[in-house]
Amino acid sequence: MNCLRKCVIAMSACGVMLFDAAAEANVIYNNLPNVTISGGTDPVAVDGPSFDSFSTGGNASVLTDIKLMLSGAPGTPGEPQFTVSLLSDSFSNPGSLLVTLGTFRDSTLAITASVYDVPVATYILAANTRYWIELNTATSSPSSSVAWDYATDAKGGGVGGEFWAYYPLGILTVTANSDTNGPFQMEVTTSVASAVPEPGTSCQILSALGIGIIVIARRRRVHS
Repeated sequence: MNCLRKCVIAMSACGVMLFDAAAEANVIYNNLPNVTISGGTDPVAVDGPSFDSFSTGGNASVLTDIKLMLSGAPGTPGEPQFTVSLLSDSFSNPGSLLVTLGTFRDSTLAITASVYDVPVATYILAANTRYWIELNTATSSPSSSVAWDYATDAKGGGVGGEFWAYYPLGILTVTANSDTNGPFQMEVTTSVASAVPEPGTSCQILSALGIGIIVIARRRRVHS
């Protein structure tokens, strides 16, 4: 009975460890209005898709939240949509699609620029790696009215050394963040991943504990 109880306690502790790790939030990029001043707005249907880059630190982490400074025309007929996606980096340029974080309707936007919270299903980010957030119009008619505000400078945590990009006249233009070329405004939040086992490892641990419980139960049945 004692061995069975220890296995159950170990499995519970494993669950608590995973929960606690997800609670350790860390903002790694932030140039929203409380940090810097908006320089203007860029309609994605005209110059998009639009991109902002961010980089992780020395440890693996979990992407948990994205906030963007957006505006639009919520009353646009036809319920147009826009997408927010995570891309890889390709030599300081937007790379390939990693995951679409969400597809949203223009009706969820405000006419004036406001902080738009993008719900994110946890995604593991590699250490010391650059990623890109892409804002794009979804395949719909009419095109989305979504617009992304840009900053007047490169102030804010994690902003220096990064890049922003868009497609004026259909040509990809990538610019380093600076006080004369401020990036689009966003906030990126991660959680510590060092205490979170890899998905395969977690399954192996739980499987091993489950097998242990089954073996103990069978032994008890034989001896009873």
